[in-house]
Amino acid sequence: MDLMLRLLERRVIILGSALLAAVWIGGRWGGYAQGRADMLLHPPADATSPLSADIKKTVEARESAILRGLHRTVSAEIAAAAANGYNVEKFQRLADSALKLDTPAYRSAAVERLNKLRLAIPQKKETFRPAAAEDLNPDLFDNPRPKSRAARR
Repeated sequence: MDLMLRLLERRVIILGSALLAAVWIGGRWGGYAQGRADMLLHPPADATSPLSADIKKTVEARESAILRGLHRTVSAEIAAAAANGYNVEKFQRLADSALKLDTPAYRSAAVERLNKLRLAIPQKKETFRPAAAEDLNPDLFDNPRPKSRAARR
């Protein structure tokens, strides 16, 4: 009972309310302060320095190579579909038009288009057969109880 009376004191209620408000404010707007501190501790690279231009050029070349590699993969899948007798000329035109978007502003859209196109390419239906009993893999753990030390000696 004494604890309940102490918890109902004005200073304990004010202190508890202030603590709850601080937790709520920290959860609500704490990310802004953390972002500001991160910008102060790690400022962005100077855009006029030669090193930042070199890094930007390297990143652009890498992203462009990834897009061209995806285009080669999609083109190979289209060629495989054409070899199976599917009419995929339209798909190849779409893949080539997506490759024309190889600029920093449109590269992500080009990758998305190529990935969606990759899903739309028709593929040869694979034939399956039920597995026979002799095709099953042997169970390596068919005896779950280990041998005792006396039996191992």
